[in-house]
Amino acid sequence: MEKVFDVIIIGGGIVGCAVAWYLSHFDLEVLLLERESDVCCGVSKANTGIIHSQSYWTPYTLKGELHLRSLALFPQVEAELSLHFLKTGALTVAFTREEAAFLRILKERGAIPGAEIIGPMESNEIEPSLSPRVFACYYDPETRVVSPFAMTLALAEFAALNGVSFVFDEEVMEFEGGDKFIKVLGRNDCYLGRRVVNCTGLSATKLAQKSHDAVPSHRLFRGQYFVLDRECDSLVRHVLYPVPTVESKGILVSPTPEGNILVGPNFEPVDEEDTATTFQGLKEVEEGARRLVPSLPLEQTITTFSGLRPTLPERDFRIFFSSSFPGLLHLCGIESPGITASLGIAEYVGEKLKDSGITLWEKRVSPRTAFPVFRNCSFEERERLIVENPDWGKIICRCEEVTLAEVKHAFFGPIPASTLDGLKRRVRVMAGRCQGGFCGMYLPIIMMQELHRGVKEILKSGRGSFYFLGKIEDVVQDNAQTC
Repeated sequence: MEKVFDVIIIGGGIVGCAVAWYLSHFDLEVLLLERESDVCCGVSKANTGIIHSQSYWTPYTLKGELHLRSLALFPQVEAELSLHFLKTGALTVAFTREEAAFLRILKERGAIPGAEIIGPMESNEIEPSLSPRVFACYYDPETRVVSPFAMTLALAEFAALNGVSFVFDEEVMEFEGGDKFIKVLGRNDCYLGRRVVNCTGLSATKLAQKSHDAVPSHRLFRGQYFVLDRECDSLVRHVLYPVPTVESKGILVSPTPEGNILVGPNFEPVDEEDTATTFQGLKEVEEGARRLVPSLPLEQTITTFSGLRPTLPERDFRIFFSSSFPGLLHLCGIESPGITASLGIAEYVGEKLKDSGITLWEKRVSPRTAFPVFRNCSFEERERLIVENPDWGKIICRCEEVTLAEVKHAFFGPIPASTLDGLKRRVRVMAGRCQGGFCGMYLPIIMMQELHRGVKEILKSGRGSFYFLGKIEDVVQDNAQTC
């Protein structure tokens, strides 16, 4: 007899993994299905990674309610996941008296101790690179930043450690109903679940429509970004927002937890799932960012990227049970602030499942322990690690000081890396100044040795993304034999 799961989660982005994290606190059989070969491969991987404070919630919306609910859960997540959120604070910058009126709204909406509206002189003392054209700023001390992938992976690893099963490279095609469970038909297999949660980001509305539920099609908006080298890490210390528009929070300049500077995004409609960067789009980002920081050193750009936001006409989250399959819960229109709201969404989903008849018995859980990051270790810690394991003394990535020990660990964690991009997102190889020019020579060989793969099985990002083709295969094979 086929196994029946209490809950099947479809989608391994930040929301799907947050739901898995939440449900792993209860005595349930939970399965997560992901179309790609890793977590965080869709909407979740390309965004600002900002944990917006309560000053930036949207009143009278579900996403605003879940944004606030989520903020209360971050201390629990920080402790359980051994995950660091960099508290930067934020400045919202007004250039005119009219824009400054909105700063008062932010201050009243947040009611944050220590938050205040400051003039240009004080703003410049806090952020010397800020434009001299500033009229006033709203200073918010609570804003934090996180790596979207690190947070998604940490949630997934906690869930895996506490009993949630994961299946990758499995695309869900459709559903079949039954009296006691839903049959989820994947491209490779089928699965039975008493409840099913559709967290598929860009595909969520299409999957809802395919299951004959009335939900409007979403529109796609692309946002493009620059990533500046870590040499620029002193350029700004706070997240710098412009006064937002009706459409978005605008083009911002922000530090990242890894020491880079992130610039973007713009907000441009696209007709299809197109994540290319364009000259026009990046030019728009540059012009928007230079309003905030005129001396922005874009010549220090190490890479650019873009991400997509699926937005419903009402610009709100829509979370509802299917009328065709009563145990199927759809999460549609999860756009910004999706990362901030993800924990609140997960708790809300748990309540919906409980109301539908799923019993949530709490169980004892094991916290996740983060693996050491060599670059962040003190000299004494480095010495100790190298004595314990010589692999800590072998630097594989010069730009980010990543060691062989960290690379090997990434292959065998609770959610193992199976591609070069998976390694990149876990331990930051190929993410530094040279973008893989150095470590890109060695990583495929290490992957072949550790995972016992052939040269044609080395993938960059997922199915079909072969890293080696043609004559170069012979060169790599020769290198592997002499390594």
